[in-house]
Amino acid sequence: MFHHLFKGCCGKCEDGKHEGGAGMHMCGHQGKRWLMLALLAVLTLWIGAKFVSEAKGLKGVYPNVPTITVTGEGKVLAKPDIGIVTFSVWRESKDVGTAQEQATKATNAIVDYLKGAGVEEKDLKTTSYNITPMYDYTRSGSVFRGYQIRQSFELKIRDLAKVGSHLTKIAGLGANEVGSLRFDVDNIEALRAEARAKAIADAKAKAKQLARDLRVDLDDIVSYSESGGGAIPIYARSLEFGVGGDGFQPPQTPAGENEITVTVYLGFEIDD
Repeated sequence: MFHHLFKGCCGKCEDGKHEGGAGMHMCGHQGKRWLMLALLAVLTLWIGAKFVSEAKGLKGVYPNVPTITVTGEGKVLAKPDIGIVTFSVWRESKDVGTAQEQATKATNAIVDYLKGAGVEEKDLKTTSYNITPMYDYTRSGSVFRGYQIRQSFELKIRDLAKVGSHLTKIAGLGANEVGSLRFDVDNIEALRAEARAKAIADAKAKAKQLARDLRVDLDDIVSYSESGGGAIPIYARSLEFGVGGDGFQPPQTPAGENEITVTVYLGFEIDD
């Protein structure tokens, strides 16, 4: 019944050899041609299907697709569990070795006290150490005054009840400056994740309400970004002490609460 499709030889067969059974007259070259056409048709269909699939995948980011972007905010309040304070020791002398010796004596006394008070090594770090030539400036020029040795530290205080007494003792042992006291949350990641979840829920609720107001249907989320996530700490006033501040009374240092805020931006595709 397919005889009419293959009638006639291409003229390139050797010795008149043809493929096919009785009633079919198809030479080898014609068979290969039809096979190639069939493969080409299958390949064309496959490429077309793949293109349609990828086009759907790109639909959410294609600039001409309408979208709605909403903002959500999440807040978590947390009681600080650490106090962070910086302090510095500096000494001056005409001789650099003398200045170093005097500064080292004071810093070692402070470090030994903190270790004895239970402060872990990881909670006390040197943030800077400087040797600086000092000059007095007059109308006739500069006059060398000596060398200043300055070492600065950052201290984490985990027992908040001891913040005031630590400040007093550090000053009394020879720190020239104690300041930048603030209260913070040591492990903030869990709180940030909680604030983020609240922000996402807030954004989705806003998007749902907005879709009802606009009488549209929303499809997938096609964009996401966020900002914030850090705790807003409470800062105490900076305290400065001269050498020998033993008369300073421990201050009250209320820690209050810290607020962790995360803001998210969700982009929704409008379903057409």
